[in-house]
Amino acid sequence: MATVSLEAFLVHLVHKAEQTRNELNRKKTMIAELRTLEFWRAIIAECLATFIYVFLVCGSHVMWPMYSINTLTKSFANGLAMATAAQCFGHISGAHVNPAFTFAMLVIQRVTPLRAFLYITAQCGGAIAGAALLYGVTVPGIGFRENMGCTLVSDSLSSWQGMGLELVLTFVVSFTMCSTADPNRKSLGSDSLAVGLAYLVCTLIALPATGASMNPARSLGPAFVSNTWTNHWIYWAGPVIGGLLAALIYEYIFDSPKKVFPTVKDRDDSEKDVSEIKDDSDSKTSSVISPRTQLAQTQVQTTVAGGPYYRPLTPHDGSSTMRPHSRSTYTSAKYIASPSSSMGNHQPMPNTTYYSTLPRGSSYRSWNDYGSSTQFKF
Repeated sequence: MATVSLEAFLVHLVHKAEQTRNELNRKKTMIAELRTLEFWRAIIAECLATFIYVFLVCGSHVMWPMYSINTLTKSFANGLAMATAAQCFGHISGAHVNPAFTFAMLVIQRVTPLRAFLYITAQCGGAIAGAALLYGVTVPGIGFRENMGCTLVSDSLSSWQGMGLELVLTFVVSFTMCSTADPNRKSLGSDSLAVGLAYLVCTLIALPATGASMNPARSLGPAFVSNTWTNHWIYWAGPVIGGLLAALIYEYIFDSPKKVFPTVKDRDDSEKDVSEIKDDSDSKTSSVISPRTQLAQTQVQTTVAGGPYYRPLTPHDGSSTMRPHSRSTYTSAKYIASPSSSMGNHQPMPNTTYYSTLPRGSSYRSWNDYGSSTQFKF
């Protein structure tokens, strides 16, 4: 009983130390991220993608002589513009092109707070620049300069009805983006085209009602240039709530299970040296990892919504493999090092579970915890 109590105490101490280290490393990770070229490439990509998107979408609303524009034309412009941005910049920054979606990724911890802040800043700046360029190339009195494609709620709808419609539409496009970014789903074709089609169908439905924004930056650009702020709050509140709901629902309900982690026996022989020893208190043999790699039979600590829990990677006799037991492929497994008392003389303690540091399992999803860009596989 004394051995069990000591083991529980050591596990508790190591767990607390790991939590403290993770909190400290989180700040260091954001500082290190700020110094990387990849980070700034992603920021520039978001700015340029939103610039192109707003210029094309708002440009489809401009009226020219001898040319009529209908709902179908504007809807295709919206959908194809988003597909173009996703295809061009998806592998660089994830092609969010939408502050509402970026905020949702921040809440479920797919991007760092620093990256989310600069993404949203770049998106809003790119949207204003795109609308300003369109204003500059539109001839007064010929082009429809008065609203520059501003999103306005129909007179037949109340403000709350307009917000509710924007919420639902943003939920649809955000859920589509989460689904297409899932590497565990079967490939059904172009992911960028799927996102573009989601924007197209939502625009067809809501263009006469609210202007089909689904994107705060898309509404901000023309509103800033033309100084039109009527019910502008709708195009922030609705999309932000809708995008957040879509990300949370996909994350905690529809996300595919993790792949099975390899057992210690399945690991590369060059990374471990296993020797057989006989336990004094048990006739069964167990695997002991050499001091060179300091690997022992492990337990994995995985972060879940309700808190950390432990699961064995392999039993002491190595008779079975671990099965997946995790809520999300987005959440990378975290590991804790073995207690120093168990590694001092390199001999196993009876009735003791050992821990080791394992490579981080981030290959299952391109959305990594705090430190890399949120990328889609377009």
